[in-house]
This record gives sequence, structure tokens and C-alpha cells, in this order.
Amino acid sequence: MVKIENVSVKYKKTVLKDVNITAEKGQCIGLLGLNGSGKSTLLSAIAGIKKPASGKITTEGKTGFVTQENALIDELTAYDNILMWTSLKKDQIMKALAGPELSILKVSDFINVKVRNMSGGMKKRLALASVIITGPDILLMDEPLAALDIPAKSDIIKFIDAYKAKGGIIFIASHEAEVFDHCDKVYHFKDGNCVLTDKSRPVTEIING
Repeated sequence: MVKIENVSVKYKKTVLKDVNITAEKGQCIGLLGLNGSGKSTLLSAIAGIKKPASGKITTEGKTGFVTQENALIDELTAYDNILMWTSLKKDQIMKALAGPELSILKVSDFINVKVRNMSGGMKKRLALASVIITGPDILLMDEPLAALDIPAKSDIIKFIDAYKAKGGIIFIASHEAEVFDHCDKVYHFKDGNCVLTDKSRPVTEIING
């Protein structure tokens, strides 16, 4: 479970105020809003990177954070990047990558390719796999579909559904309409406020409303 109670976050000014969200096992929470609206800030607060000015965040289980920037090292292969996140041996890593969830990401297909030679979709798959292989119960994803081609988007979405199905909790900050079709609840961020919204409404209508 993730429980966010009356959370406010400040930098030089208040970015978020009195946010309240509860997520249960098997739920995906969508965070929608313009750039600078506080979506990424909330993810950082859940991950324990940014301390709230007030309120409380309770998480049960291990948290994994897939940032928008992809924390990968260009000169290393996919395999060596994964090694930086886990103490598993190679045979264990390959077995994990072939498992029910991670096989969706197809990282085994480019396990010996250096990051500098990867497409954007390959980098996103690798970044996600590097976090998932550590076994998080809660997954935070910042713009997971940004700048991806259609096949890569499809695989990421399939992974999201599989992760939910096994009882994982996901928080996704995104502008992509197709993501929210796979979310159980969607919250709109605007002017520091976070409001539960009707996810069946068009994304542009919610943002501009």
C-alpha cells in the first residue's frame, strides 16, 4: 500500500499542497499535468528523495524509481548496466530477464549492446528492467512513453498490465493518453493542487479545463 496524507512540498515556493492519494496492491495511479505542475516532485517524495514540508507518506514494500532521464552509462552494455543495480550472477540475470514480466521488455535481445548504440526504446526498456530486477513492490515511472516508437510503447504498456496483475503498485507521471487507459485512478495536477479526475475524459480537456 501507498498512503499519501496531506502532503505539501516546497522548493523556493510551494509546489504541492495537501495531496491525498491512496494506492492498494494491483493498482496503477496516473499523474497528469503540465510540466512543472508537481508530478515528478510527488514521485521524488514517494521515493524518499524529496522530503515533504508537511504531511506523511507511508509505503509498504520496496520502491523502484524509473526516472525520465534513464540513469544508464553509455559506455557499458545492457548487461553491465544491470549489474550496477543487482548482485545477481549472470545466469540469474538472464533467467530473470526471461521471466513472465521482464521478457515483455525483450532486453535479452540486446544484452551485449552498449547503451550509446541503443535506440530510445531500448534505453527505456533497459532502464525499466534494471529497476524491476531488484524486485520492487512499488514502481514509480516518470514519462515512461516519452519519445518512444509504437512497438516500444506497446511493450511498456504490456509490462504495466503484467506488473499490476501480480499485485504491484504503479505511479505514472505522463502526458500520454494511452497510459491512462491502464490506470485505475488519474489525478490532475494544477497550481499545486492534486484532484482526482474522470480518466474517461480526453487528456487535453482535463489539462485545459
